[in-house]
Amino acid sequence: MKKIILLLTSSILLFLSCNGKPENTSKVLGTEEIPEIQSINTLHKSEGLSLLKNNCFSCHNPNSESHDNMIAPPLAGIKHKYKQLYKTEELFIAQMSDFVNNPTKENAIMKGPVKRFGLMPKTPLKKSEIQEIVKFIYKTELPKPKWFKEHFEEKHNIEWEKR
Repeated sequence: MKKIILLLTSSILLFLSCNGKPENTSKVLGTEEIPEIQSINTLHKSEGLSLLKNNCFSCHNPNSESHDNMIAPPLAGIKHKYKQLYKTEELFIAQMSDFVNNPTKENAIMKGPVKRFGLMPKTPLKKSEIQEIVKFIYKTELPKPKWFKEHFEEKHNIEWEKR
């Protein structure tokens, strides 16, 4: 009986630790942060896509042939998860920019990909550059791998278009 209780307790703790929210989900932006974020430069589509290709797609490759060929999750999936957790554009930009600027396991919102791929490495980009790219991600329909829609629907039991 003790073994069953121990196994059950361990399973519950493992489940909670894997599916727990990151430490920063309850963040509220200060009155000085909102205007700063709102003033971030909005990139034109060609400029934004060029920055994604040069800085992000080497790991978050939307042209990968399969899920098994990825070395990081597709940006479309990351964007979806951030939009679920952070309901305003400003909070989305603040939280994703903070993570990209200083990736930590505690503030990772996608525990499964961190477990599979490891923690994202620190980027050499300046904070302002990261913020511009993140704002572009927020405002733009991102390219997705051919297999992504089917993978998303299988994992989340919801149609990609109805998310």
